[in-house]
Amino acid sequence: MKIIEVKRKEINHKDWIKRSAKESDYDILIDEPCIITENGEIKVIYDHLPIDTSDVQKALKKIKYTTGKRSRGLVSTSRIFGYRPRNEMRQDYCSSTSLEIEHPLEHEVIASMALKLEQYYKEHNNEKYRFHRELAEEKVAKDWRIGKQSMFTSGIINKNNQLKYHFDTGNFTDVFSMMTVFKEGVEGGFLSLPEYGIGFKLPNNSLFLFDGQGLMHGVTPIKYNSPKGYRYSVVYYTLKRMWQCLEINEEIARIRQQKTIRERTRMENPLTEEDRKLKEEKEKMLRNRIGKQ
Repeated sequence: MKIIEVKRKEINHKDWIKRSAKESDYDILIDEPCIITENGEIKVIYDHLPIDTSDVQKALKKIKYTTGKRSRGLVSTSRIFGYRPRNEMRQDYCSSTSLEIEHPLEHEVIASMALKLEQYYKEHNNEKYRFHRELAEEKVAKDWRIGKQSMFTSGIINKNNQLKYHFDTGNFTDVFSMMTVFKEGVEGGFLSLPEYGIGFKLPNNSLFLFDGQGLMHGVTPIKYNSPKGYRYSVVYYTLKRMWQCLEINEEIARIRQQKTIRERTRMENPLTEEDRKLKEEKEKMLRNRIGKQ
C-alpha cells in the first residue's frame, strides 16, 4: 500500500469547528488505498474493502433512524449500536443500545463486522492495534465489548450526514476508530482533513481508520443522482466511560441496590405539601404541553 508523508498545517480550529466542509478546503483528493504518516507515525489507513458487504448494506436500509443533535451540538440522522455507558441523569446503568432491541438481526450483521475489520487494523498498524486491544481488555469488561471479543464497545451509523468540522469526543485517546462507507446514487460526501490539506473520496465499500479525537474532520456536500441515493458511514469506537461498567451480573445487582436506596429515601423523606403541589403543577404543565404538540 502506498505511503504518503504529510505535514500538519497550523490552523485556528475556532475558525473551522462547526463550519461546513467544502471541497476547496483541501489541495488533494485521494482515491487510491494508502497510509498517511506524519513524522513517520501512521495517522490514517485508507483502503477499499475486497469483501462482500451486501448484507451490511441491506441491514442499513432497514433500520429506522432519528434526527437530532449529538453531544457536540451537531445535527445528524443516525443510530448508535453496541453498548452505552451510564448516564446519571437519565439512565444510571450500562446497557445495550435500543438498536439491538428494535432491529436485532440488523444489529448483529453490523456488529459482527467489527472483528473482520480489526484484521485490517492489525495488518497495517500492529503496534497501535496491540496497544488499543490491551487497553480495551484491561479497562472494559468483555460483556461490554462488541461480540465479547472486539476491542470496540460501540458505534454510530450516519445516514446522509454532511457533518460539519468537529473532533470526536468520549473515546479512548491515542487509538483509532474504524469507519466504513457505503454509497449509491450520490456524488461528493468526501471526508476532509484540512490540517493535512487532503480529502478522501471514500467510494462504496471503503474503510477508513484514524484518530477522530486528534484530527479535525468534516464531510463535504452530498449530491444525489437518484431519489434512492444514499451515503452511510458506520463508525466503530471504544468509549472511555465503558470502563465504569461492571460485569453484567454485578451491574444488575448494582441497579437493584440503587433502586432500593432511592425507594427507601423517598419513604424516609416524604414530600412536603408545598413540594407535592409544585410537583402537581409541573406535571399539569407537562400534560398541557404534550397536548398542544
